[in-house]
Amino acid sequence: MTQPKNQDRIMAETLRNPAKWGEAYLRNRDGSPREYWPHQVEDLECEAPTIVHLDGRAAGKTLSLSTDALHFAFTRRGGKGLLAAPHQGQLDTLIEEIEFQLESNPELMASIATTRAGKPKIVRKPYFRLEFSNGSILYFRPAGAHGESFRSLHVQRIWVDEAAWLSERAWKALRRCLVSGGQLRVYSTPNGLRNTTYYRLTMSPNVTLFRWPSWLNPNWTKEMEAELLEFYGGRDSSGWAHEVAGEHGRPTYGAFNAEHLNLAFKELLEYQKIIITGNELKDCETEEEAASRLEMFLNLTPKSGVFWLGGDLGYTNDPTELVVFREDPVGNHPVLKLVLRVHMERVAYPNIAQTIALLDHYFGFVGLGVDYGGNGMATVQELLTLDKYKPLDLEGRLEGFHFGGMTTLAVQGGREIRKRTKELMTSLISGALQRRQLIFPSDDSDIEDEFSTHTYSLRDGKIIYSKGNDHIVDAVRCAMLARERGNLEEVHEETVSIRPVYTDPVFV
Repeated sequence: MTQPKNQDRIMAETLRNPAKWGEAYLRNRDGSPREYWPHQVEDLECEAPTIVHLDGRAAGKTLSLSTDALHFAFTRRGGKGLLAAPHQGQLDTLIEEIEFQLESNPELMASIATTRAGKPKIVRKPYFRLEFSNGSILYFRPAGAHGESFRSLHVQRIWVDEAAWLSERAWKALRRCLVSGGQLRVYSTPNGLRNTTYYRLTMSPNVTLFRWPSWLNPNWTKEMEAELLEFYGGRDSSGWAHEVAGEHGRPTYGAFNAEHLNLAFKELLEYQKIIITGNELKDCETEEEAASRLEMFLNLTPKSGVFWLGGDLGYTNDPTELVVFREDPVGNHPVLKLVLRVHMERVAYPNIAQTIALLDHYFGFVGLGVDYGGNGMATVQELLTLDKYKPLDLEGRLEGFHFGGMTTLAVQGGREIRKRTKELMTSLISGALQRRQLIFPSDDSDIEDEFSTHTYSLRDGKIIYSKGNDHIVDAVRCAMLARERGNLEEVHEETVSIRPVYTDPVFV
């Protein structure tokens, strides 16, 4: 890589200005010099003590935040800065960007302090930390439920990403870290929650507020607008307001209790996460070759026990998520532990069907539930009708669920008592979390991120769940309903019925 452009002409003014410094030292992923959009320059050059963002997606907040953090550490002798986010997965995006910049610029990497052995002082455990030769330190800390990781830190600048999702206890711990005269920079897409510190900050007259809707991105097109309008359900939807317009929109609520979620994440030594992409299968010329490749990726051995599968099946823009739960008896009640997650990107439905069949071969599922959308419908039909899958005897075990349909809970006096299927699924998850009968692995930050940021709003008395970052949640929904259904009876193409007599009171 060449040295920063015009290195010999960089003056004190450039070093003082984060935007000019970034354009001189930082690089885009294609190797070209960084150039900032006008709204990013305005943010980077702002010196207000408290800066708060209302941002849509892809508006440039990650690059702005990481630039300011690197500039602070590079130019502030002995400076201490904290980059915070609700969960580790959200921090990983910032860490990846900053590490890319260090690896792309030898002069920037040279600013990192070294150990006696000559290795860069880049600490990764228990939390990521960068130490610079000028004495500056950047701390990276996930807040978690209570902000315990912030304790004992005292810094001159704090950057908070995805701040709308920070818990109130974490906010209190975070504010204690900022020394007198320090600067707080808060970035987030809004989530519609009103009883939060983030919402109150956006309403405060004492902060400098930036509003960055997605269409500030110079690459915004009418085609992107049309696609997102269709996906979120129009301009009056909460999804459009939060993810695109960067507005609070109508009030929303957390779909799952934060305290119950926090207790559900535990160390699971048996847990596996497997990622499979379409590129890894594209050179397979026959079904047998694809099945062999998939079996190699899964690398499983036959399991004993009671297992349930849930799946949210996508193909193009949306990934496929398959989750496998093992049901263990604990005392008088069962506990469902997530033992496997298969994440698939750009994988066609015949290969998804092969994967589900392979999983069933090794786990012998008691029940399998998948969403019955376009890709799900094709996958279910393939698994239930093709001769090659007949030996699995999936009829009666595999069920496709219409998220927009209704589920009959009971029949009383000849009248059906029904509930919306997606609401029922969500209540099953919430109930299991409350009873501590649902266990997730603590080392899979994607699960924590999706469940903690999943919300709902009310429209005409109906519950509307947030969309976009919910594929794992939907897969778990299907697994829970597959577990709950017992004996399901098809009423019509979008309605299923659960027998009114429950033999297991735990999941009532």
